[in-house]
Amino acid sequence: MWRGVLLGIGVLFLAACETTKVAPIDAGVTPEMDTDEAGLWYQVDKAEEQLKTAAVVVRDEALNDYVRGVACRVTGPDYCDDMRVYIIEAPYLNASMAPNGLMQVWTGLLLRAENEAQLAFVLGHEFIHYKERHSLEQFRSYKNAANMSMVLSLGAAVGRVPEAAQIGSIVLTGRLYGFGRDKEREADEGGFRAAVDAGYSPDQGAALWDYVIDEVEASSSRRRQRQVARASIFSTHPLTQERVTTLRDFARAQGEGGYLGQAEHRAAISPYLNEWLNDDIARRDLGAHLYLINHLLAAGGDEGVLYFRQGEAYRVRREEGDQALALAAYQRATTYADAPPAAWREIGNVQRRQGDTIAAGAAYSTYLVQAPDATDRALVESYLKRWSMPIPERTVPATFPALSEEEADDDAS
Repeated sequence: MWRGVLLGIGVLFLAACETTKVAPIDAGVTPEMDTDEAGLWYQVDKAEEQLKTAAVVVRDEALNDYVRGVACRVTGPDYCDDMRVYIIEAPYLNASMAPNGLMQVWTGLLLRAENEAQLAFVLGHEFIHYKERHSLEQFRSYKNAANMSMVLSLGAAVGRVPEAAQIGSIVLTGRLYGFGRDKEREADEGGFRAAVDAGYSPDQGAALWDYVIDEVEASSSRRRQRQVARASIFSTHPLTQERVTTLRDFARAQGEGGYLGQAEHRAAISPYLNEWLNDDIARRDLGAHLYLINHLLAAGGDEGVLYFRQGEAYRVRREEGDQALALAAYQRATTYADAPPAAWREIGNVQRRQGDTIAAGAAYSTYLVQAPDATDRALVESYLKRWSMPIPERTVPATFPALSEEEADDDAS
């Protein structure tokens, strides 16, 4: 009886399955209208229309040109026009690739990539997902798994053995996610090759994942540490250490050399460091956040912003001794030309709490000179009035160039 039931289940399953092995997509090609792939593209096209006007999209032209330039360098000129890159303001290391050529690059990735080569490896990885049509393969795999689950449930009902459905479901789930891991490995290898062929240094893929491991180890979140530390058949990505080892082996076989683009990458993200680090601190993982700041400081540049953000991290953490650490970081920030005006305000706040009104007043005055139109100006002025200290006039900041006589006359007219 069981032999007949199993035979019937097998026939039903084979009839319900679609092939999950498809050929790579050619440049400039769109799917035929009567295919499941066209339906998949249609759904993503609708989502992309909404994304175009979403507030989370970073629209700065220079930054978009930079990221798109890296993507096109990796994909090559043939596929460049098929990619539409959206920079998403989100404080996590992530990028994604939709089947229709929609690529999302999150600001958390741009913040953590130390150089252009590291960004190129991630974008190359995502491009391989598109080129190899992994979304379509995964979509069909999901459908096949759902169909198989239905067939197993039917077989269990016929055979009056409900445990068979549960066991079958576990096996299928493991197989489904194993399929995902295979595609991630394929994207890692293909992305490595695409980045190296584009001229990037081969050791930077492993270097990025080394950083990820170190940031997780520094994390204040035990849950985050457990997620990376444990192995599971239900993990859709290869274990991080496995990825590092594989990419390092690829790099060793490739040899040394290649383009890094560290200065170019930092120049592209530098105007956003304060804003993006402010987003990152909202995750409330102060261990990982401080590790990120120190990593950026070690790379050099933007010290005024980075020491200010370091002070903010200590201020938010509020552990024993953090107030002194915060004050020292704020004060160090102000020794650099790129220090945000808020560094002086925070120095004033710490010194006010410590009862040093003279030092606090001097810091607050400098803050008002640096930021004459600050939204909290009235509050800061109230402290100065209480201490009978002069209030700086609301003048144009020194960073704005003075008008020439000719420009002044034109302005007056």
